[in-house]
Amino acid sequence: MVCSILEKQLGKFTQLKLEGDFRRCGDALEYLRQKPDGADLVVLDYFMPGMNGIEFLAELRKFNIDIQVIMITSADDYQVIRSAMCYGICDYILKPFNSARLEKAIARFDTVMKLVKTTHVWTQDKVDILLCPHRNYNTDQQTVAGVPNPGKINKTTLETVRGFMRARVGIKMPLTEISDGLGLSTVTSRRYLKYMHSLGEVDITLDCKTGGRPSEIFEYKETANG
Repeated sequence: MVCSILEKQLGKFTQLKLEGDFRRCGDALEYLRQKPDGADLVVLDYFMPGMNGIEFLAELRKFNIDIQVIMITSADDYQVIRSAMCYGICDYILKPFNSARLEKAIARFDTVMKLVKTTHVWTQDKVDILLCPHRNYNTDQQTVAGVPNPGKINKTTLETVRGFMRARVGIKMPLTEISDGLGLSTVTSRRYLKYMHSLGEVDITLDCKTGGRPSEIFEYKETANG
């Protein structure tokens, strides 16, 4: 079930596709040893036959296999979570989970991968995004991407919102759908969408067919990808 949900979520990101589905950690490890550049991300459960998820992470380190890992598991024991964090996982999702939470994890991973591929000089802001793409740093910063900051706009949060919207280029969405998908309040989501609108990245139209107050509809512009 996780695999089918994952494949559906990956379909929203044009640069990502499923390379393989392994039922045993040993098989996945052998694949990665033979093709160390064959994948960028592993989605891993703790409870696996023959070798658990933490043992798999230890083997990755042993063989110097450099790959990002998202754990999706019902293992809610702190020691398991702590061990996974020590091995450098990029996210830990507890079952049962909703697809929006998985999508957020993939969006963060996608943001980091794009950053790695396009960055030649690493600044502190970019290192912060690399280490914790969901965390807010320097909330009093005065500029974002070289554009004057009109208010409480944080670069890290902006990149998260941008990644979420970029994955839905050309799709018209109401504010509530966007805020739910991001896990942010509607007030915060609207502030960042308005800022992106000022940059020419997002179109805003009004839906007057709601039967009450017109609803704002947001759409990431195709030209913004260029």
